[in-house]
Amino acid sequence: MAPVDYTRLLPFLELVPLQAGHIIHEPGFPIRYLYFPTTCIVARRYELGNGTFTQIGTIGNEGLTGISVLLGAETSRVRKVVQSAGNAYRINASLLKREFDLGGDCQNLLLRFAQALIVADQGF
Repeated sequence: MAPVDYTRLLPFLELVPLQAGHIIHEPGFPIRYLYFPTTCIVARRYELGNGTFTQIGTIGNEGLTGISVLLGAETSRVRKVVQSAGNAYRINASLLKREFDLGGDCQNLLLRFAQALIVADQGF
């Protein structure tokens, strides 16, 4: 990301400790914050009606949680749970969405991560 984009976002990034088992996003609930894991790992879980789930991926320091908000969704379709404790930077979803909508380097970087998730979900 270009230094100017990062500099605009820096005041809004909050470093937060996350414990294993902490639920970041619940299916069907509004996504208020997006998280950039630094030392934690977040599991993406698709839950079935009978209470069982399948883990469909993980997010570490290469990405962020809740990217669907940047693509127009307001809620998550999967549960995101901290699998390995550590830290993450948290930002208000509407603030990052505003930066994303400006286009440029920030948008390109986040779209590349979205593409990587899509490819991974398809098993390629």
